[in-house]
Formats: sequence, C-alpha cells, structure tokens
Amino acid sequence: EVGNRVAKSLGILSCGMFVDFGSLSAKPGATINEQKKNPYVEAFMTYRPDKLVERQSDFNLDFPIFLTGGIGTDFEYALEEVRRKVGSVPAHPLVLFGTTEHWGGKLSGRYHENKLAGTIKGSEWMSNVPWICQTGKEALAVFTAFFEGRLPCGPAHPGNDRGYMVAAEVFPSAAGKH
Repeated sequence: EVGNRVAKSLGILSCGMFVDFGSLSAKPGATINEQKKNPYVEAFMTYRPDKLVERQSDFNLDFPIFLTGGIGTDFEYALEEVRRKVGSVPAHPLVLFGTTEHWGGKLSGRYHENKLAGTIKGSEWMSNVPWICQTGKEALAVFTAFFEGRLPCGPAHPGNDRGYMVAAEVFPSAAGKH
C-alpha cells in the first residue's frame, strides 16, 4: 500500500495485482482472511487463486522492498529469494523493513535447517542477500553501498550464520549509532 500511496501522490499511475479468493471462501473449512483492496491502486489485474505462481511471474522486481507481512509476503519473498539463488535475476539485495526479531524469526530457522541438511551447500552466500532495515536511512545506505560496489551481497561475498544481514550493524551511522 505504501508504494501505491506514494505513486498516486506523485501523479504516477498506481498499479496492483489482486488475487480473487472469493471462490475459495465458500468451501467448507476454508479460512480466508482476504485483505481489503488497496484504495490507492488505480489500475489492476485480478488472478484466480490457482494462478498464484503465474501472478508472481508478472512481477519484475530488481530491488524489491518487503514490509512486515504474513504468508502472502513470505511467499513473495521466497520466490524472489529463489530467483536470485538460481540466477534468473542478479543477486541484488532484498530489503526487509521491520524488526530483526520479526524477520530474523522467519529467516534464521529455515536457513539453519537447510544448512544442517546440506541442501544449500554452495549457496550459503544467500544469507547476505536479505537486509533488515528499520529506517529509510538504513535502506538508502544499503542501496547506496550496492550501487557503489561496496555492499557485501551476492555469491562473491561470504555467507553468515544468521541467514540475513542487519543494516544497522553494517551501517551504524545510518542507524544513528556511532
């Protein structure tokens, strides 16, 4: 919603992609907590629930920014992570706005289990792709360092044991820490 609100305020056509969960909500046992349509979207496409993966292929995101979210956000994040791992897009940073507790809780366990099982052998560098940011200054520091060739992100850089990076630790001045 944030991106759409800003686009609309700048006079840029605000677009979105919605999934129509209505057909599933009538099924017995269905738990559909469909979000309300974003009021800032001016043009949109609607997809059926069985076309979620096809829907994601319509996103062409070089520098996605994820806000705290639920299963839908997790799904979109996972697809962006896979695209970077398999090389279908460059290993640009994935910026995750929110707390380290939130994003670390979601990412660290999965990373550790995959590392323990040996299923990410050779791809440990993927732990330097997600960047947790709590402020716009931190996100700007991540993108600035990336475009200046100084960001430790991608297969040419070592992984870490957490499964993610924390912008405030790498760029303390952007976090107000000296």
